[in-house]
Amino acid sequence: MTNNNLMIKGKKGGGGSQHTPVESPDSLLSVAKAKILIALCEGEIAGGLTAQDIYLDGTPLANADGTMNFTGVSWELRTGTQDQDYIQGFPAVENEQTIGTELKAANPYAKSITNTQLSAVRVRLGVQALQRQHDNGDVTGSRVEYAIDVATDGGSYQEIIRSAFDGKTTSLYERSHRINLPKATTGWMIRVRRLTADSSTAKVADKTNIQAITEIIDAKLSYPNTALLYVEFDSKQFQSIPKISCKPKGRVIRVPNNYDPITRTYSGLWNGQFKWAWTNNPAWVFFDIVTNERFGLGKRISLEQIDKWELYRIAQYCDELVPDGRGGSGTEPRFICDVYIQSKAEAYTVLRDLAAIFRGMTYWSKGILASIADMPADIDYIYTPANVVDGKFNYSGAAHNTKYSTVMVSWSNPDNQYQDEVAVVSDPDLVRRYGYVETSITAIGCTRESEARRRADWILQTNRNDRTISFNVGLDGNIPRPGGIIGIADPKLSGRVLGGRISAVNGRNITLDRKSDAKVGDRLIINLPSGKAEARTIQGVKDKILTVSADYSEAPMKESVWSIDADDLAIQQFRVVSIADNNDGTYAITATSHDPDKYARIDNGARIESKPISVVPSSIQKPVANVVITSSSRVEQGINIATLHVEWDKTDGAISYESEWRKDNGNWIPALRSSVNSFDIEGIYSGRYQARVRAINASDISSGWSYADEMTITGKAGKPPMPVGFTTNPITFGIQLNWYFPAEATDTLKTEIWYNTQDSDKGALLLADISYPQGTYQQMGLSAGQMFFYKARLVDKLGNQSDWTDWIQGISSTSVDDIEKVVTDALKESDVFKQLNDEFSDKFDAIEQHADDLLKQSLAIISNATANDEDIQRQRKQNGKFLAEITRVEKTVVTESEAMAEAIQNLKAQMSEQDHEILADILQVYQVIANEKEATAKSIEQLQANFDDIVTAKLVTFNEALVDLEKAQAYSNQILEANIDGLSASLNTQSNVLADLKGNLSSTYSISAKISSNGVIYAAGMSLGVEEVNGKTQANVVFLADNFSILNSINGTQVSPFFVNGGQVFMRNAVIQDGSITNAKIGDFIQSNDFVTGKTGWRIDKSGKIEINGSGLGGRISITNNRIDVFDEKGVLRVRMGEL
Repeated sequence: MTNNNLMIKGKKGGGGSQHTPVESPDSLLSVAKAKILIALCEGEIAGGLTAQDIYLDGTPLANADGTMNFTGVSWELRTGTQDQDYIQGFPAVENEQTIGTELKAANPYAKSITNTQLSAVRVRLGVQALQRQHDNGDVTGSRVEYAIDVATDGGSYQEIIRSAFDGKTTSLYERSHRINLPKATTGWMIRVRRLTADSSTAKVADKTNIQAITEIIDAKLSYPNTALLYVEFDSKQFQSIPKISCKPKGRVIRVPNNYDPITRTYSGLWNGQFKWAWTNNPAWVFFDIVTNERFGLGKRISLEQIDKWELYRIAQYCDELVPDGRGGSGTEPRFICDVYIQSKAEAYTVLRDLAAIFRGMTYWSKGILASIADMPADIDYIYTPANVVDGKFNYSGAAHNTKYSTVMVSWSNPDNQYQDEVAVVSDPDLVRRYGYVETSITAIGCTRESEARRRADWILQTNRNDRTISFNVGLDGNIPRPGGIIGIADPKLSGRVLGGRISAVNGRNITLDRKSDAKVGDRLIINLPSGKAEARTIQGVKDKILTVSADYSEAPMKESVWSIDADDLAIQQFRVVSIADNNDGTYAITATSHDPDKYARIDNGARIESKPISVVPSSIQKPVANVVITSSSRVEQGINIATLHVEWDKTDGAISYESEWRKDNGNWIPALRSSVNSFDIEGIYSGRYQARVRAINASDISSGWSYADEMTITGKAGKPPMPVGFTTNPITFGIQLNWYFPAEATDTLKTEIWYNTQDSDKGALLLADISYPQGTYQQMGLSAGQMFFYKARLVDKLGNQSDWTDWIQGISSTSVDDIEKVVTDALKESDVFKQLNDEFSDKFDAIEQHADDLLKQSLAIISNATANDEDIQRQRKQNGKFLAEITRVEKTVVTESEAMAEAIQNLKAQMSEQDHEILADILQVYQVIANEKEATAKSIEQLQANFDDIVTAKLVTFNEALVDLEKAQAYSNQILEANIDGLSASLNTQSNVLADLKGNLSSTYSISAKISSNGVIYAAGMSLGVEEVNGKTQANVVFLADNFSILNSINGTQVSPFFVNGGQVFMRNAVIQDGSITNAKIGDFIQSNDFVTGKTGWRIDKSGKIEINGSGLGGRISITNNRIDVFDEKGVLRVRMGEL
């Protein structure tokens, strides 16, 4: 039997969450391109540009590793040759033809181009919309690929561009492609193909059109002899056209044909011929400026009119290697010239500035443009009374206010985008003598701080020897040139006969016209017939006949001028400044002092003593006679006290005496300068004593030293006693040292204290010399918990030293209470703190009141001007209860003592009814005032909105700049306020900078936020600033807040690693290298960073268990609350104490 019953079962389907369609934002945006052509240089440059050398707003196109910092940037360089190629597409003549045809995948678009004069075509494609709607309702972007092909003269197509529209847009998006056309005879075919299949559904919008084709004929301007840089970039990476800069190698210029500008070496002798190459040697840059016909003096000065041989010497001097000032053995060329001349200037000014790079000068002489440099040189010619009119030399010196002791040199730093920086060089000797007398220069073409410092040293070394000499000579005054070195033998200054004329010449035997003080080894300098001075070493001296070691380059003539240059008395050297014709057969020569040793000081920092140029004493002071040492002794409290007594005869003309003594051939110890002819030293120790004395007259001229015979004196034995009770005490940010003096240490001069980071003499430093009887000293400026070791000894008045104390340890205070008080007290005195504290509220209220007064005054001016029909610009419209108004008033006032200009503008929109008013108002005030004592510029802008005076909002900005004879100050304050029904909120931002002649400096910035609710004020704020008051500099940052946190994001979660709450500091994780903790609560355990159970390190946990292991082999110990276990190195229990 068949069962025909059919059972059907089912159940309700499960519910699911409903998807909300999402539409992606548009990602295809039309981008504009900037094309910029820059003329870098006149003439050919070496170039050498890479992407690392081209900068957009200071950022290179590429990094050193080749990675690019910008996308879509292309560039081309032309080095400025005569036949250089033009840059395609810049500029060009264009003819656009609108197409408007849809591009189908099955039907590529093709166009024939028959104008063979074209340089390129530009194809502009567009999509009206590009998007795809998915089944779940989401709308995203889509992609359409395409290609552009070119066929030339009927040939096959070649694919030039393959690209795609990839993204989403709901409006027209266009893109252009420039196709550079190859040379053709009959023309080209341009074909555009759609590679993506056409859309067959309404869910995809990707219709692609050929918008237009533009025919382009490049102007093909190659700009011959002009170096060009072409840069093209799109606008999406910049908000405005960026600043473009680059660092190419500069002009290719004439250099000697035996010169390698890369290695800066010269091979063989130079034949006077040139080649073209790049160099930054300042001598050849100078030569290029002079000889160039387009921008230099080449049309007025020929090559034959330039002293190229002297420039060759100068160029070699520039290329010489000198220490680079960075320590070690590094060297660099002495002078280089990295300069970019961008504007025209007077020829003399340009040549002077360029010559200054190699410490040179230029002048026109005898139809030649001559250049000289301050560099080592031999004496060109010598002058003595024998060849000077009347034998008279006139000396003069500069005023004290030109005795520079400090030089500030501005130079261009290539590591900081060639921004100007200042190198400051001071000469301590000149500072001590003249104080800080500053001068400033700009080092043209200087891109190295070391070179800038050498230039400063040269100014100091040259300026310190500023003696000037002038004299008249005969026709031989026409021999030396400006800038040349001359020797001066002036017997009145030197105090010795150093020059004259030759009586006879016999080979190497030279007979002088008088007997000299020459000796073997000195140098005999003679003016030779050619007009050049030469020196030879003296080999023999016999009366007036001097025999030299070698022949002169040409035989000296009778009556030639001679001079002696000796080691103990050098001939004076001067550099010629000017030569003037007196029109009577004589010439006037002016020269300035020349120090031949300064070059070693400048380049190498050598310490060279200047040779003496005079043996004439400043005046005659008779020396002291009969200096005698005696001694005496006395017994005091059972101790023998010996006294050294030195006495001498009084000396005629002396008003005071300087005396010194020493023990056992030690250092000379000065006694007091006194008018008394004796002195005593008490409490001396046994030893050998010497003394010397010299007399000083009313002109402060001293005699030579007179010495007493050495004498042995028996005095105290041994050494002075050590200080006792030498201890340390911790103080806030410092360590206090205390000590006492033994009873027998009454002749103590000082306590000498040394310190170190370890209890060892190695690396120890002198801390202080503390005068007797002070027995305490504080070393301040330390960090909290900083530790040092100290030792001390006593030094008596004779220089005798006690033994050292043992090293003792000192640690600065770690008391948080003490440190907080010191820090807080100092902070409370700063403007940074006061700007957040109520102490300054009165000041800021006054400033706010001043701004309010000025605003009210401005409104009154507008009202008066309106009432009196004065010069006022006004727009006003009213419709019933609504009013709109713009008012502008300009006012100028000039008196005999002051000038003032003011501009006021008021914008107002208002709705007024009988008991109801709504107001929006903007008031702007600008005011400038200047008088003989100060100048002030102010601006105030107030924006306010008012609803029946119950709901108000206001923004006030007040700015002021003030200068007077004593200070300069700028201030800015911005206040935001909102008030409603007794509740208020405000935000105040303040900025202030101040500098005055008292040396006070201040730069502060603060933000304070406040709310007032039911009469209770809540505040938060921040203030930062740097101040220098009375020579003390302090930088502070202060926060006012109930809670302070620092947040960072970890996997999208905000985490606070550091926060302050309720006066407590919380840190989630910290690494502390060196810490001081007064009290610590460990929640679980504390252990060393190398702890491994049963092996290394130590651990203490809160259960009371302690485990201590050695750093290597050696066993371990384990301690619990009731047992101690000791294990050996193999882990075997050896000792157990406590609960067994």
